[in-house]
Amino acid sequence: MAIVWLVVALVFAVVEVATAALLGAFFTLGALAAAVAAFLGAGVVTQAIVFAVVSVLGLVIARPPLMAYLRTRRGPETRSGAYAMIGQTAVLIDPIRGPHDRGHVRIAGEEWLALSRDGAPMEEGATVRVVEIKGATLLVERAQLADGPSPEGLPQSPTQG
Repeated sequence: MAIVWLVVALVFAVVEVATAALLGAFFTLGALAAAVAAFLGAGVVTQAIVFAVVSVLGLVIARPPLMAYLRTRRGPETRSGAYAMIGQTAVLIDPIRGPHDRGHVRIAGEEWLALSRDGAPMEEGATVRVVEIKGATLLVERAQLADGPSPEGLPQSPTQG
């Protein structure tokens, strides 16, 4: 019977490698414990109990802290596409005249519809920061820029901002 438990352990190990969900690993440990019990001469019922107890204890006690550890080891999420613009600065090329009046910004060489996040009007040429995306419209707020390159990669003059 120990061979059967070793085969079961191998199957669960393959499942764990395929899914990486930390579920199959504990069933693998349970099957290995049952194989040891079988090797020591325990009955089939005892082997099944050992399998169940080791598997469930692993899932209940060991899996939550392991998953928490793995989540902390993951790097920061990388934004891509339009969501990569959140936090970036842009230049307002068409003014935003009110809370429901869209203007346009130029960011990364493209023009996008823009609304002021607080509904305040903003003049053409203002430097804004993208704070959110709703559909195909960027929600922006005035940017407070330090000296350095402008959103278009050109040096700022002291009068800009």
